[in-house]
Amino acid sequence: MSTSVKHLLDQFKPTHYKLDLTPNKVEMTFSGTVIISGSKVGRPSQRMTLHQKGLKITKATVTRHDKNGDDSIAVDRINSHKSFDEVRLHTKKQIYPGAITLRLDFSGVITRQMNGMYPCFFEENGKKKKLIATQFESHHAREVFPCIDEPAAKATFELTLTTPSNETVLSNTPVAEQSTKGKLTTTRFETTPHMSTYLLAFIYGDMGYTEAKSKSGTITRIYATPDNVKLTDFALDFAVKCLDFYENYFGIPYPLEKCDHIALPDFASGAMENWGAITYREQALLIDEENSPVAMKQRVAIVIAHELAHQWFGNLVTMRWWTDLWLNEGFASWIEFLAVDHIFPQWNVWTQFLVDDQQQALKLDALQHTHPVEVPIKHPDEIRSIFDTISYSKGASVIHMLHDYLGSDAFQAGLKHYLTLHAYKNTDTVDLWKAFEEISGKPVMKFMNAWTSTSGFPVVHANIKDDSVELRQERFYVNPHQKRVKQLWPIALQTTEDDVNAPETLNTESRNLVVKDADHFLVNVGSAGFYRVNYNASHLHALGAQIKKGHISTADRLGLLADITEIAKAGGSSTADALEFLSYYSDETDYAVWDTIAGILGSIRLVMREDELREAMKPFIRNLLSKELARLGWETKKDESHFDQLLRPIVLGMAAGSDDKKAVNHALKLFKAVHDVEDVNPELRNPEISKQVRRGGSIDPDMRGVVFGTAARLGDEKTFDKLVKLYEKANLSDEKVTIAAALTGFKQEKLIKRALGMIVTDAVRLQDVAYWIAYSFMNRHGRDITWQWLKDNWAWLEENLGSDLSFYRTPIYVARVHGDGAFVKEYEAFFKPKLSPSFERAYHQGLEMLQWQSAWKDRDYKEILAFFKARQ
Repeated sequence: MSTSVKHLLDQFKPTHYKLDLTPNKVEMTFSGTVIISGSKVGRPSQRMTLHQKGLKITKATVTRHDKNGDDSIAVDRINSHKSFDEVRLHTKKQIYPGAITLRLDFSGVITRQMNGMYPCFFEENGKKKKLIATQFESHHAREVFPCIDEPAAKATFELTLTTPSNETVLSNTPVAEQSTKGKLTTTRFETTPHMSTYLLAFIYGDMGYTEAKSKSGTITRIYATPDNVKLTDFALDFAVKCLDFYENYFGIPYPLEKCDHIALPDFASGAMENWGAITYREQALLIDEENSPVAMKQRVAIVIAHELAHQWFGNLVTMRWWTDLWLNEGFASWIEFLAVDHIFPQWNVWTQFLVDDQQQALKLDALQHTHPVEVPIKHPDEIRSIFDTISYSKGASVIHMLHDYLGSDAFQAGLKHYLTLHAYKNTDTVDLWKAFEEISGKPVMKFMNAWTSTSGFPVVHANIKDDSVELRQERFYVNPHQKRVKQLWPIALQTTEDDVNAPETLNTESRNLVVKDADHFLVNVGSAGFYRVNYNASHLHALGAQIKKGHISTADRLGLLADITEIAKAGGSSTADALEFLSYYSDETDYAVWDTIAGILGSIRLVMREDELREAMKPFIRNLLSKELARLGWETKKDESHFDQLLRPIVLGMAAGSDDKKAVNHALKLFKAVHDVEDVNPELRNPEISKQVRRGGSIDPDMRGVVFGTAARLGDEKTFDKLVKLYEKANLSDEKVTIAAALTGFKQEKLIKRALGMIVTDAVRLQDVAYWIAYSFMNRHGRDITWQWLKDNWAWLEENLGSDLSFYRTPIYVARVHGDGAFVKEYEAFFKPKLSPSFERAYHQGLEMLQWQSAWKDRDYKEILAFFKARQ
């Protein structure tokens, strides 16, 4: 546990909370009473301190229990300390260590910010309705009741809610008893397991559900607002199968009678693993089999698998302090892929893991202002800043590397041992390493420590000549101006050679190897290792030839391309040479590799931005994807692979974005055929178009992004108005986000400002504001207008999203679209005065992004432009 943080657990250890709450969703207030049983520890004192934020404590009592009976100790002062999120109960006499009970009466406010207790808004049959929900992670339980709001302060909870009658009322455990008096119903829930405050949850309002049972008899339900219950079938089927998988994999039964999955209309994060009452954004749980893109079905499966993993890894066994948040999130972000791969092996999700998690983590961790996976937390507001790509995706990536290092059987056995040994307790990272070491017999702690306790990662320089290989490692920085610090990692090389000369790990700065087959020699085979590899130019061409012949796996093709490009961005090689390497991918058919290619070309356009370069790129892109465009076309084919269904919108989007005439014209025809219900569009009589437009005039969900985006890029005010109508009519949350991307993509200043103006109205849910801002910045025509809008509306954003994780990523949204070093001063002038523990890391990361992007542009722009012009 971090010694730099004052832990209230050090003076009072709660064991049980008896919590009674009466929320009023009309007045947006609540009142309550909490009785906390526990032990006073440490020295005698005349003060008891609990966490609270924004509550009004109206009454408090302290009762001490010993062999002589109960001793009521009067509280003569109740002081709230806003800066510490504390309430301090001052007593007239000393409180000695031992068993005590605290009782506090309090009241509070239900706020719009989606933390603590908050409202969710929806409509049913034209009638506006409201749910009340909670979000307590990371430290927001204190906003609803006084408590010791630290993950190590595990206790049991007995919750009683008084709510309007005839409404569904949910919490972590089943209902123990209910009674109705007039228009109010009082619901007492069964006592929870021993758990942390951040896992307590409750939701009430008008909801329906579907239900099934797991093999072991756990009741699984998917809850949604009444109109959306019909969209829960996929989630229900997958959730049951996933629960069965985890019970078998962990060898530990799910410890509760029921597991609810609840789709909320308003939710700041993707989902939250509250034990037995998991909450989700609607787009992360609901699937319309006729109207949801294939990618959304996969996304829903991934999110459910992530949250169910937490029921063991995070809930049953919990990190001791937020320094080890990665234990929860990194692990769940890895095993979600294992579960989905087990249930849908045809989806080949492990190659997508490399793109979605590993490569994203490598990009962020290449900055100086990254952070270790195990990150010291000194202030509660810092917690928000580590719910990021490092804790989730780097955490998952080093777990992936460990799985590869140990082998699947030893890894699974180590997890079972860890979970069994620490059930209902709290742990540090070292506890996990010890469990793996005890089972595998391998030096796990020595191998893993550098990957989790220090920032960054290595690049391995591999110089291959004839039959010899020179290997050298150093820390990889994307910013060429960054001062280098000598740092070494134990690197699992995983080469193509089985020779004893090839060490299992590279622990030193350099090493020479002798190899049998130099032309095929690869380091980090399968891309399981969290590092990049920089080959000499002649060997890269040899590997390119192997790619052309189809002799290199998907994971290695992907890894090679990503490494070459990122090393070039850092100034370690020529960007033109990296682009030249793309010629070896002319026959590429894999979705994950094409996703990487699209990302590479997109980053060049985003940072370089000049019209001359963007126009010069288009013929190259059209030529590069011509084979795949011809193979895939616009229509889904019978029995085509899941990967091809994911790939089609990427290829068509690249084609339309590079002004392929056929792709653009077809997209515009499809958009013209999309109509409001009252219109009958003559375009639908065109059989080529009608096959791709659904009944009621809706577009094929997989094609929405391409069609709407193309229409917006080339459209006018009439197009904008049509998209607004589609946005208002859309029922699915993911469809609204897709249309938002189009609405923020116009080139006309008037329309850019109209889109930005929608953000501060009821048209855009608070949970979606970050999408609108990020998309608006990505629009090269709207970048500067969005920057001014952000500055003008900062107070509104702070008031409505001040505690939302996405709000603290704003500096990143701003920085990643600027390749001009002159913008640094403007960036600093705006954000510096606003720095806080929540903002500092994102601010410095954004500043560093501005530095390396401008360095890349200054160094390579002319070379990149010449490359594309030579291929027109």
